[in-house]
Amino acid sequence: MNYRTPLGRVKGLGSAHSGSKEWLLQKVSSVILAVLFVWFAFSMAFLLKSDIRDVIIWISKPLHTTLLLTFISVSIFHAAHGIQTIIEDYVHQTTKRVFYIYLVKTLLTLVWLVLVIAVLKVALNIFI
Repeated sequence: MNYRTPLGRVKGLGSAHSGSKEWLLQKVSSVILAVLFVWFAFSMAFLLKSDIRDVIIWISKPLHTTLLLTFISVSIFHAAHGIQTIIEDYVHQTTKRVFYIYLVKTLLTLVWLVLVIAVLKVALNIFI
């Protein structure tokens, strides 16, 4: 005979008790990206008919450099987190799941590094 209530039987059977933090991070990064995307879209529309010198001057302004680096960083974080969630949900074999997560994080870290270096080289006028 089972004396537990229905709530007592299902308690602890849900997620791994860590999903709310990841969910919140995904939502916060989405809001930040939405705001930064509006700024980025208007900036690109403004620079559409500009020559390369105007673009370099635009990137060299500290506010634009900071916002561009923030946009890149939050985009990469959001992508990595979203792809990791998909892999965790749909790849059932543990070794493959771990491999794919490390692969995605490594590739996205390299993409982030290349983009940050490129923006900083332009912003600091380091053309090598």
